[in-house]
Amino acid sequence: MSSQTQSVQLLLNSFPQRPFDQKILHELVGREVKKFQGKSSPDNVKSQWEFLLKNEVFTLAATEGSALKSDTTSYYDGLRDRLDLVLTFTEHDVCEATFPFTVLQDLLETQTITSCSQIFSWIESSASRLTKDMVPQKGKALILLRTLNDLLRRLSKMGSTTIFCGRILTFLSGVFPLGERSGVNLRGEYGPMWEGVKDAEKKDEDVEASKGPEDSQKMEVDKSADAKDKDSFYTTFWSLQLPFSRPPSFAILNTFGEFKDAVDKVLPVIKEATTKERAMMGNRGASGASGSLKRKREPELGEASNNSDYFFAKFLTSPDLLNLEIADTHFRRQVLFQLLILLHHLLSFTKVAKAVWSTPRNRSLQMDFTLEPADAQWVHDTIAKASAELRSTAPNGPTFADTVNVILDREKNWVKWKNDLCAPFDREPWSAEVDGRKVGMETAMREARSKRKEGPDPWNWNLGSESLTEIWEMGYRDLSDLQNPFQPGDVKDFVKKVKQEDARIEMRRKQLTKNAERLAQARAKAVALQESTARQETPAPAPTAAEPPKVDTPATSFSALLSVPSVSSSPLHPSLPPKPGSSPVKSFIEAGASSPARPPITPTPSSSTIAAPTPTPAPAAASVSETSTTTVLPPAPSLTDDQIARYEENRQRWSWLALRTARDQYLQHFGKIGTGDVVLLANEIEVEKERDKNQKTQKAEEMIPTLSTQGTEDRRPGKAGRVLVTGGAGYIGSHVIYALQQTRRYKVISVDNHHNSFPASLTRVSQIARDALPENSSEADKESAEIDAFQCDLTNAEQIKGIFERYGKCGIWGVVHIAAYKAVGESVEIPLTYYANNVAATVSLLQTMSDFDCTRIVYSSSATVYGTPPVIPIPETTRLKADSPYGKTKVMSEMVIDDLCHAEPNRWRAISLRYFNPAGAHPSGLIGEDPRGRPGNLLPLLAHMAIGRVNDTTLKVFGNDYPTPDGTCVRDYLHVLDLASGHLLALDALAPESTTFDNCPDEARYKAYNLGKGKGMSVLQIVEAMRKATGFDFKYEIIGRRRGDVPDLTADPALAEKELGFKAPQPLEVMCRDLWNWQTMNPQGYTQQ
Repeated sequence: MSSQTQSVQLLLNSFPQRPFDQKILHELVGREVKKFQGKSSPDNVKSQWEFLLKNEVFTLAATEGSALKSDTTSYYDGLRDRLDLVLTFTEHDVCEATFPFTVLQDLLETQTITSCSQIFSWIESSASRLTKDMVPQKGKALILLRTLNDLLRRLSKMGSTTIFCGRILTFLSGVFPLGERSGVNLRGEYGPMWEGVKDAEKKDEDVEASKGPEDSQKMEVDKSADAKDKDSFYTTFWSLQLPFSRPPSFAILNTFGEFKDAVDKVLPVIKEATTKERAMMGNRGASGASGSLKRKREPELGEASNNSDYFFAKFLTSPDLLNLEIADTHFRRQVLFQLLILLHHLLSFTKVAKAVWSTPRNRSLQMDFTLEPADAQWVHDTIAKASAELRSTAPNGPTFADTVNVILDREKNWVKWKNDLCAPFDREPWSAEVDGRKVGMETAMREARSKRKEGPDPWNWNLGSESLTEIWEMGYRDLSDLQNPFQPGDVKDFVKKVKQEDARIEMRRKQLTKNAERLAQARAKAVALQESTARQETPAPAPTAAEPPKVDTPATSFSALLSVPSVSSSPLHPSLPPKPGSSPVKSFIEAGASSPARPPITPTPSSSTIAAPTPTPAPAAASVSETSTTTVLPPAPSLTDDQIARYEENRQRWSWLALRTARDQYLQHFGKIGTGDVVLLANEIEVEKERDKNQKTQKAEEMIPTLSTQGTEDRRPGKAGRVLVTGGAGYIGSHVIYALQQTRRYKVISVDNHHNSFPASLTRVSQIARDALPENSSEADKESAEIDAFQCDLTNAEQIKGIFERYGKCGIWGVVHIAAYKAVGESVEIPLTYYANNVAATVSLLQTMSDFDCTRIVYSSSATVYGTPPVIPIPETTRLKADSPYGKTKVMSEMVIDDLCHAEPNRWRAISLRYFNPAGAHPSGLIGEDPRGRPGNLLPLLAHMAIGRVNDTTLKVFGNDYPTPDGTCVRDYLHVLDLASGHLLALDALAPESTTFDNCPDEARYKAYNLGKGKGMSVLQIVEAMRKATGFDFKYEIIGRRRGDVPDLTADPALAEKELGFKAPQPLEVMCRDLWNWQTMNPQGYTQQ
């Protein structure tokens, strides 16, 4: 800023003498501008130039009072120099295009009229440069028009400013089209509403009320008729201000009549005042004829007038001063000019004139008023009288009248110009044709409104909507059915649908059987009850030996029972419960009572020759005699109804679709399924798939080099396989090791240079694993709880080679590569360090792994590989286009691994995990995130602020103008233990028996997966969540964006969930809770002080 200040001062000191060639100043300014190009952002440089130039102008303007007393010329020259400088800088595009106009606007408001005249002279001389590329009604054109109109308003309240006003009007006419300029309001105000003279009258009434009774009586006595007339004329005169300031008031009834009366009363008074003035001027001329004939010099613009007779009164509230106002020539001219403007405006509202300019559009802008012929004649006459009165005023009455006529001629088409410039916004009332005639909305919609009053038709869908009813009828009974919809195209899917139909048929038959049994029992009980009642009322005759008693045993066939409708079924759907309050037994009894009477069954005499009688159960109340009655039931018919028939039809349809689908691919199995058993067909297809899968796995195993004896022993049951974890002592690495040790299937080897980690984390992880061991744990389990920790640098190939040599060829089963530098901001500052540590070290590690036949790697990548993603949430298919050097190192490392898997597809298996923002800690609080120095990630920084480990009291948020809900960056946060489980799943997917790579598009066995929650949280949401977890009141400050940051990084983890079985269930609240638990238990991290 100081160097730019010196440049401005240098330009002012070396300013060329006037007049000068503009090219000289352009060269001087251009030389200074080039000095500061590229030193800062263009916006910063522009704002600094504008501040310095404006400061120079107004520093000089503040000295106007003292400067004009000494030397007027030097002050105005200094202003012109600075304004030239402002304009020249703007022409070099280092200031905004509107900057000179805002400076002029502020400057004119601070200067006297004399100085404003000098400034306007500069505007006139620089008009071609100021108005270059000026767009009408936009930008600098609006500022310039507003500035000059404000200056005109200010001049209208002054005295001898006619020449200055003329200069401004001339300038406006040369710069702006006529339709864009506002008419000059000679009253000195812009459209104030006239409130009448009620305040003045009320003030007089208040004064009268404040007088005592005696004073009131004296005033009433002293008040004459002339005073009353004076007050009446005062009110009439000032009532003209209402139509003057608000012409649309003519649309109100009687307004024009009142206006006519007022004008007819005022014009004679004005004429009388003009006559008196001319008479007085004649007397002064006669009396002063003997005096000096020397012509007086007219005062120049800006000079103070010593004429004490002149005053410019806008509105005086006392009726006693009205005569003084009317006696002033300027005041009378103003009144007559305003009257002529209004009268000419009224002439545009005759029927003939309105036909020319009136349009159906924008009717709300047009005054609903028509001037009648008689009133138009009065207007013409009044215009003639007012014009004649203007010509009679002195001095220079004819000249002034001619000027007024010119202005009125220019303003004649004002209404038409406004209509043409204003875009249409009114619309015609809505209408429609009914029976050949145009009617309004009420008439056209009458029939529709009457229909709406009628009751609705019965609803077609029992379950509320067509979709719900349809899916219910299709057999869907649970949300899981909808979450896993039927996907046609595979035989097993059709088989599933066939089995569903079979289950529905079986369920329906069971329901029908149960209903039939209930019906039979109810009828049996009802018959028994009737017989018992009848037996009590009519005694039965004593049986004789010759005639055995007749026993009517109710025998009801099963098919007859099925003919009775079931009332335990819902009327909406058979699977719904019965209507509350209904009694099945009662319904069955009523149904039985209403059924037609059956003929009695003739008993068969007992005979001892019957070998195997079939007894029929009789009611409990019936007596059993020696003679037994036997009724043989017919065979039970097949239970069926309309629903079962519909299910059978669906079953046949699904079976046909299954056979139709399998015909093209599995035609060879059709000979094995007999009559089209699709279930048997599906079993045959699955057997074939399993056989192909086993053959493929066996072939792949044969192509993989045989492991050494030690490596084979490491993977056999009961023996842990060795897995090397780079960056194992770090935040993510320690939790990944925890997840590996919990399986007791892996022996962990940790490699870390402790650049941003602490060895104590490994000790604590081992302690957690040992504490989790059962009492009867095996030696292998105990071995898996221990960690082989090595402190070395991945960039040192010899150190890494030494670790692999310790375990021999094939001694390490796989690698989880986490170690990397990961600060986005730092990577922008030291990119070479990041490329060396993240990319070169990865290449060296892969080379060493290949030398020792360790060909399985899980690579911890990052979501930053996507850069600014085109779609949110981000799928794995998104193009890789990182914005920061850190992100680019991840992209390069992925490409190296991908190329390696393609080069040796029979050896290498690799998975890249593009995870997002891990957070939280182990619930025990023993391990967590403890970066060395100031944390680079948001959540640990907030935890350090809350615990007091950092001195910052305010969080700096990088940008709040991103296209996100609250303007801050959005990231996908997931719990670090969920992330660790993702690494474990990826490592298991590298095993030979895994099917993860079966769907790869080529032979290379490499895949990339997103690990995240699929739901992003903004910076401010994280701050609020940590506020709730910690109770600490975080303060934050919004600053500019940080290079490399992208607005939104939200994962689409669907692929990982489908192929790896990955889940991230922990919510943000748990992440913040576990993080705060770790931080409170370890205020200073792993190195407690």
